[in-house]
Amino acid sequence: MKRLLLLTLVIGGLAQAAQPTPGSEWQRLDANEPAPTFSLTSQDGKRVSLKDFRGKAVVLTFIYTECKDICPVLPQIIGRTDQILSEAERKKVRFVGISIDPRRDTPEKLRSFMQGHNLSAERWTLLTGSLREASKVADDYGIVAKPDLQGDLVHNAVYVLIDPQGRLRTEFHGLFTPTQEIAKALRQLIATPVRKGA
Repeated sequence: MKRLLLLTLVIGGLAQAAQPTPGSEWQRLDANEPAPTFSLTSQDGKRVSLKDFRGKAVVLTFIYTECKDICPVLPQIIGRTDQILSEAERKKVRFVGISIDPRRDTPEKLRSFMQGHNLSAERWTLLTGSLREASKVADDYGIVAKPDLQGDLVHNAVYVLIDPQGRLRTEFHGLFTPTQEIAKALRQLIATPVRKGA
């Protein structure tokens, strides 16, 4: 799956990141496999692993705080998705953003990013770590990040949906993936009962 994912990102994701416009093409990839695990540092300076979200559906994306291109838009899209959900559904979903720029993205900068973009700590967790840790997670999820001429990072826009049992179920590629599609996929995940002992 990873080779297919990388091919999709290189062909579609980077082009969308360079010129994001409403109506950009998007793709949905479905799977049913264990989501790559991670243990990183949150905006509160606490170590957080994927297992800490067990029992809730997770929308995972990748950002960095100094990004002026797609990173401010990613939380907006996810926020609009959140508004579609009912109050009961929202209690079953968490949003996670992992930094691809760990050298600059300290927990303090993550907190500032959250405040500047009105991201609720009840709904969001932002994560950073060492360069080695962050690079491994990005690689595990097939994230492609390259420096541009200005020294910023160009990276693909992806929304990864992980079910309450920690299995990767759906990936949406494309910055302007319709919020209704993300919400529909989330509802399918949280409607499935969590097996005890899973």
